[in-house]
Amino acid sequence: MEPKKFLFISWDGLIGDIAWQIKKEGNNVKYFIKDSKEKDVADGFVEKTENWEKEVEWAEVIVFDDVDGMGKVAQSLKKR
Repeated sequence: MEPKKFLFISWDGLIGDIAWQIKKEGNNVKYFIKDSKEKDVADGFVEKTENWEKEVEWAEVIVFDDVDGMGKVAQSLKKR
């Protein structure tokens, strides 16, 4: 199977373990964490991005964590 491009978006750094596992399976991963106190989560394990919106066109799969407000953002991207 060809590697996929995954974009993980988290407000609080809650999905670093999943992002790392997806990378270990041979996929390309970029990870955005909004909370400045949590930005070091998964450092050295996955590539980080400071602006997830710029990565949307790059990504084939976008994964949000389950923090309030993410559903609205996900629905907006689905409509695109």
